[in-house]
This record gives sequence, C-alpha cells and structure tokens, in this order.
Amino acid sequence: MSAIASADLLAPLLLATFLAATADAQNSTAPPPPASNWTAVADVNDPTIQQVAQFAVRIYALSTKQLRMQLLGVVSGETQPYDGGYNYRLVVRVSGGKNTQYDAFVWGILGTMSWKLWSFTPTL
Repeated sequence: MSAIASADLLAPLLLATFLAATADAQNSTAPPPPASNWTAVADVNDPTIQQVAQFAVRIYALSTKQLRMQLLGVVSGETQPYDGGYNYRLVVRVSGGKNTQYDAFVWGILGTMSWKLWSFTPTL
C-alpha cells in the first residue's frame, strides 16, 4: 500500500476522532475536579500510554492547525480511575509545534470511542 493510500485511509479516521472529541469538549463545561488517587505510570512506553499521548497530540494539532506536530515521547504520567474510565496526566515531548513539551490531560474508556482531551498546555 502506498503512503498516499495509507494517508487517504487514515484521514477519515482522524477526522472522526477529532469531531467526536470536539463535540464532547463543546458539550462539557469544565474538566472533572482533581482527586487524590493518582498512580504514577510505571512504563511510559506502554502501548496504552503511547496511544493516549498520540490521541492528545493529534487532537491538539488538528484543533490548532499545527498539522506538523508529532509525538516524540512521553516523559512522565499519572493515571486515575474516573467516571467509568481513566484520567491521564501526561508530560509529552513533541516536534513541529510552537513548543516542545506539553502537559496533556485526557479522559477515556479503553476499547471505546469515548475520549476527551481536557487540556494540552505548554510546560514552563
């Protein structure tokens, strides 16, 4: 399969994910309140953590039109059970953006399309 054909197949999936996340974000007023039972991520290279980080970077890149932004890696993270899913606080490194490191706050239910990017802010 050529790179163009791959991109043609990936674009609708990214658009659907972006639209779902944007609709969820527009229907919510504020992120959930923080709780105290956060657990440090033991392995930032775990495929689940990498997927959550990739979701955060892609949604942020699409919503801010920084389309060259790409995930370089996850520096650190924490997870917390919340509302039938998990909150993820991740520090991610990126290329192609206005900054190189961001704090991402994501909520989601593994194995579903229920995901929200609550915030994506440059680290100081």
